[in-house]
Amino acid sequence: MNSQIKSINERKHYIDWLRILAFGLLFLFHSWRPFDHFPWHIKNEGQNFIFDLLTMFTHGWRMFLIFLVSGAGTWFAMRSRKKVFVMDRIKRLIIPFLFGIVLIIPPQRFYEWIMFHDFAGSYFDFLFAYPSQQLGANMGSSLLLWFGHLGTHIWYLPFLFVMTIIILPLLHKLQKGQINFSWLKRIMQSNYGVFILVLPMILVRVILKPIYSEYTDWADFLIYLFPFVYGFLFMSDPEFINIIKKKMYLFLVVGVICSTYFLYTASQSPQNVQEYLHPSFSLLHILLSAVSMVIAYSWIMFFLAFFARKLNFSHSILIPANVSILPVYILHQTLIIVIGFYVVGLELNIFLKFLIITLTAIPAAVLLYKIIQTNNILRFLFGLKKKTPKKVLVAQSTLVNLENVQLQPIVMQSTEKIKPIKNETI
Repeated sequence: MNSQIKSINERKHYIDWLRILAFGLLFLFHSWRPFDHFPWHIKNEGQNFIFDLLTMFTHGWRMFLIFLVSGAGTWFAMRSRKKVFVMDRIKRLIIPFLFGIVLIIPPQRFYEWIMFHDFAGSYFDFLFAYPSQQLGANMGSSLLLWFGHLGTHIWYLPFLFVMTIIILPLLHKLQKGQINFSWLKRIMQSNYGVFILVLPMILVRVILKPIYSEYTDWADFLIYLFPFVYGFLFMSDPEFINIIKKKMYLFLVVGVICSTYFLYTASQSPQNVQEYLHPSFSLLHILLSAVSMVIAYSWIMFFLAFFARKLNFSHSILIPANVSILPVYILHQTLIIVIGFYVVGLELNIFLKFLIITLTAIPAAVLLYKIIQTNNILRFLFGLKKKTPKKVLVAQSTLVNLENVQLQPIVMQSTEKIKPIKNETI
C-alpha cells in the first residue's frame, strides 16, 4: 500500500516527455499540411503522396495522444488545485481560446481568403468583413462545430474544458478511488484483454459517426473522451501503467499491422477515404471504424508504455518545454500559415519548402513565447500563471533551506504536495 501511494505521489517525468512528443508532432503535422492532397488553409501548387501517407498515418492517433496526456495532466491539476480547479481551467483554456479567436486566428483566415476566395483587399478590409462572415456561417445547433469554425486548430481548448466539466463528478470518484477496477485489471492482464478499452471507442464511432460526421462534432468529442478518461485513470492507479508497459510490443505489432492495412485500403480507392471521413451505416463503415480505433488505441498505448519504460527521468529542458507548450501551440499554426503562404509560392523543391516552413515557423513561435513569458498580461491571455518576482523566489528558496536544517522530513512531505503546482499542464 505504501509503495502504491509513493508511486502515485512521485513525479511522472515520462508524462512530461510524452506531452512534448504529442504537441511536437502536432507542429510538424501542420507544417506538412500544405503539401498533402487533403483540404487545408493554404496549399502548395503541387502535392506529394508521401505527405498524404504521413497525414493519414498520424491523423489516426495524434489527437488521441494529446487527449491521453491531457487526462493525465488533469489528474495532477485536480490534485494540486482542488479548491480552484474550475477557475484554473477557465484561465488555462477558455481565456486563451477567446483571445485566440480574436487576435491569433484571423491571420489564418486572411491568407485562406486570398488563396481560395480571390480576396484582394487589405488586412483591415478583411477585418471589417470577417466577423459577419464568421458569425453568419451555418453550423447548425452544434456548439462543438462552432469551436472548430471560430478557433481552427485551438478547438482543442474548449473541447477539453467542456469534456472536463461534464465528467467532473466521475473524475472526483476516480481520484478518490471510489470505483473498484480490480475486474478490469484482471482482464487487461490476459493475453489480449488489454484491448477491452478500445471496444467502447469502436461502438461510439460505429453508432455516432454517420450521424455526426463533421470533424470535431459530437462523435469525435465522445471518442476523444475515452483516451482522456484513460489518461486520468492510469495516473490514479499505477497498476494500469505496469500492465501497459508489459504489453508494449503487442501494441507496436498491432499498430503496425492495422496502420499498414488502413493505408493500403485508403490508397486503393478515394471512396474508402470518404467512407472513413463521412461514413454511412454499412459493413465498410464498421470495418474501418474498428480498424481506425484499434490503430488509435494501439499507438497511444505503445507510446505511453515506451515512455514509461525508457523516459521516466528529468532533464533541465523538461520543465521549460512543458511550460511553453500552451503558448507555442496557440501560436504555431498561424505562423505556419503566414510564413507558408509565401514559401509555397517559391520555385523550390517541395521537401525544401517543408523544411523552410518547419525551421522558421516553430522557432518563431518559441521566440514569441520568450516575449510572452516576460509580461503578466500576455501570460494571462496565453493561459500561463502570473510571473513570480525574483525577490519572492529568493525568499522562498532561503526559507526552505533554513527549514531543511532541522525539519527535513516535513519539508520533503510538503514538497510532494507543492511540486505538482509548478507543473504547467493543459
